[in-house]
Amino acid sequence: MYKQYLKKIDTDSLRKKAVKAHGKSFLQEKPFKYILMAVGLLLAIDLVFILTHLKVDQTSQPIKYNYLFGITKTGSWISTLILPAILIIVTLTNVLAAEYFYKKDKLLTYIFLSINLFLTIIVFLETIALNARGS
Repeated sequence: MYKQYLKKIDTDSLRKKAVKAHGKSFLQEKPFKYILMAVGLLLAIDLVFILTHLKVDQTSQPIKYNYLFGITKTGSWISTLILPAILIIVTLTNVLAAEYFYKKDKLLTYIFLSINLFLTIIVFLETIALNARGS
């Protein structure tokens, strides 16, 4: 019975459309793939670091750190997850913008993906600084 439905579906045209859409993606080029893999790896390391060093039983956790004055703001353990959540949202937005601008200008794609890498490194360093000073 399902063979009748499969015969009606033109799989060749669907396959051609998928190959055509995938062929235009910026993920076809190696530098863009490597930048995204580095961002993903650093983000995963950051999340693992936060989850392994998170002190749920402590009522006051360091949230904001100023390098001149030390810890300037404390809060609950849930507040420590705000910075990585914002980073994930910004990363997804930049990847979508990089995909959009890839068809117009490759330089903008490099800029958006490099911003992701820079922000991920900054958030990771901030997370390490907060946990090192807060313990």
